[in-house]
Amino acid sequence: MCGIAGILNLDGRDVDPAVLARMTGVLAHRGPDAGETWHDGAVGFGHRRLAIRDLTAAGRQPMSDRGGRITVTYNGEIYNEAELRAELERDFGVVFRSHCDTEILPAGFLAWGEDLFSRLEGIFAIGLWDAATRRLILARDSIGTKPLFFSQVGTVVRFASEIKGLLADPAHPREMDLEGLHRFFAMGYVGPTTTTMRHIRQVEPGSIVVYQNGSETSQRFWKPRRTRDFRSLDEAVEAFLPLFDRVVGDQLVSDVPVGILQSGGIDSSMVAYSVAKRGKFPLVTAAFAEQSHDETEIASMVARQTALPHQIVPVSEDPFPDATLARVVHHFDGQVADEAAGPLLLLTAELRRNSTVALSGDGADEFFGGYSTYRASRLAERFGNMIPGPVARTAGRWSYASSGANETRLPVTALLSRFLLGVASGGPYAHAEWRRYVPEFLIPRLYGSALRHLAEQSPMAGYRAAIEQADGPTLLDRCLIADQTYHLPTGLLMKTDAMSMANGVEIRVPFLDRRIMEFSGRCALDLLVPLRGPSKPLLRKALRGKGAGAKITDAPKRGFNNPLAGLLRGSLRPLCENAFEHSRGIFEPYLEPNAIRELWRDHADRKSNHAYALWPMLTFALYRSGLEGVQLRGARAA
Repeated sequence: MCGIAGILNLDGRDVDPAVLARMTGVLAHRGPDAGETWHDGAVGFGHRRLAIRDLTAAGRQPMSDRGGRITVTYNGEIYNEAELRAELERDFGVVFRSHCDTEILPAGFLAWGEDLFSRLEGIFAIGLWDAATRRLILARDSIGTKPLFFSQVGTVVRFASEIKGLLADPAHPREMDLEGLHRFFAMGYVGPTTTTMRHIRQVEPGSIVVYQNGSETSQRFWKPRRTRDFRSLDEAVEAFLPLFDRVVGDQLVSDVPVGILQSGGIDSSMVAYSVAKRGKFPLVTAAFAEQSHDETEIASMVARQTALPHQIVPVSEDPFPDATLARVVHHFDGQVADEAAGPLLLLTAELRRNSTVALSGDGADEFFGGYSTYRASRLAERFGNMIPGPVARTAGRWSYASSGANETRLPVTALLSRFLLGVASGGPYAHAEWRRYVPEFLIPRLYGSALRHLAEQSPMAGYRAAIEQADGPTLLDRCLIADQTYHLPTGLLMKTDAMSMANGVEIRVPFLDRRIMEFSGRCALDLLVPLRGPSKPLLRKALRGKGAGAKITDAPKRGFNNPLAGLLRGSLRPLCENAFEHSRGIFEPYLEPNAIRELWRDHADRKSNHAYALWPMLTFALYRSGLEGVQLRGARAA
């Protein structure tokens, strides 16, 4: 797991090695063990190494094949490396020089060309240069676990693991993208191919981007599908259990210590029970003071039943929450506003004391139906048209305004408001609307002159298109696929990557192994999202099959969230007051400062609960102040 960067000058000019070194250097947190650059005329690569496999110098990057034709810089882990290595040795006579998975990439490309990427099972972001054909190839893993940003400004193509890597080149523009900001304020993220920065894009998950002869092309090598081959719960569980154990075993390969991010949820518990028979891998759990968020009791039961060592990290006791938030924003580069990011940053920092690698349960909710929005989508499809749109909209706004003093995780009034406002949007659009941070009715009031022309355009258009274009027989099938291709990589996975790599920790995600994702796509909806009863019945029964007790398998879903409303009114209140009351210029011309101030005062005075609406605005203020070198009053620097 590492940080990568690169430059290609399409006009043939030599790469400036000093610029390449700066782009690579700002990614040092992703790879604290080594840093190197390589350049050959108009192309150059940089690499920061987090040593996981083959800790010797033989595993360093950028890495070339023996003949020097193919050079790669790569971030990730290839879990089927042993099989690919054996095939390359047997069928192509490749003689390897290291035990590092990186080395199969140049050899594999020489053997299979672009088909290499569909053969890889793992998490990866890859920059590859083919000197013979003068091609630059950028590749991103099937579901977008690892980020890869790129831009073409004039004749210069740049790529990096993080946006700050691109902006380390002083010649790169720093303008904001208005449509990207529109999506960011609505959802707390931007989308799987775009960003909040003009010129900067993301390689789409499961895709490659190719530059050759001055032109850019792209192609998709994998995307999720739903076919519903499994209709019996017992049959599905019987097939799932050995498959999941095999996947977890593959993902434990490492030359450094491995831990487990253990909540009290079904997903991470599945991982814990699967690793228990393989060794004493430590479990690490976040503890929240707010009991509606805390899962340490269930996590401790898992630790006792699996006999695995367990560490509880009290993330609510952060003495400097504004400094933590500043670090979060710095590592997000203005692309994500997620209230769970701070606790994850603190959790991975503690995990790093003893482990460099950790397995998590990320992605199970999107592939096995864990979110309440899925059941709501089934209900909305059946009964949503029974509620007239204007009635749903009026009732949703009233419910939104009624949740002022409540600081529990998701008050009933807030849930009702989200449901009704989603239903008011109509048909297939409800599911996308339930992901909103800033409600639609607040946007005209909040937008400043730069964004006002977008107020009538839906920031959810990309999400809606993902639902409409998904290959699934029912609306819910299409919603699942849309979450897998749109919501998951751009929100949750970017959060996991940024907060873990900030501390030099590699997170692996067994539920997002392609074998598991394809298995999920073969399961009938009732095995994932039943109309009644507990969510994720397939995973719950599989966990019972591993010997977990009823208190673990039947526990309700809580999710990894920060108690946001109280956090803004409590320990982050001084920072909020500085941003929303005294830093007018940091929002202009994108947002209207007076409207934001009114929103903040209503929240602070407990008249309304605007926590989720205020959160992306606070994140934006911190990011823009850092981008422009202006520190908010009272804010501790990252």
